Amino acid sequence: MRFMSRMFFSAMLAMLFCGCVSYEYEGVRESEPTDSVQFFVSASAISRPYTVLGRARVSGNYQDVSYDRLTDKLRSEAERCGANAVLIVEQQVLPGEVQTNVRPQFETAFDYDDTSSSWRQIYRDVDVRYGSVRGTPSDLSTVTDYRRVIRAEFLKYTSEAPVVPEKKTSE
Repeated sequence: MRFMSRMFFSAMLAMLFCGCVSYEYEGVRESEPTDSVQFFVSASAISRPYTVLGRARVSGNYQDVSYDRLTDKLRSEAERCGANAVLIVEQQVLPGEVQTNVRPQFETAFDYDDTSSSWRQIYRDVDVRYGSVRGTPSDLSTVTDYRRVIRAEFLKYTSEAPVVPEKKTSE
């Protein structure tokens, strides 16, 4: 039983640190939070006058963090700041850390004998199932980590009613 509780605790820690969302905000926080936030990708689609409370940036590992998870984080933080809307001003996928496969720390002459057909078969099996994780002396390839990044503005409406454009009449 004790082993199971340790295993559960370890799994929860791994989930906590894997797929983390990074959040940054610079701006004003209203005293009253809101319970409903609208999302916009174009300022011209916003029909009410507004002020910008602040600018936010969320990001996460491309493989671990979905677009929906990033926008959920924006939504919850915008509500806490008292915003009525979020205007997404930029979405990017950027290269993050670049890692180079290097020689493993512990090896013996037998471990990395590329001339052995059995080791070549193991390498192929690992590459097909898990990606290139060999790290042999002959493999000095690089692996790039990518990040999803969304930059947004938190908006506060300055009037209750949407602005209706005037119709032009010809006389």
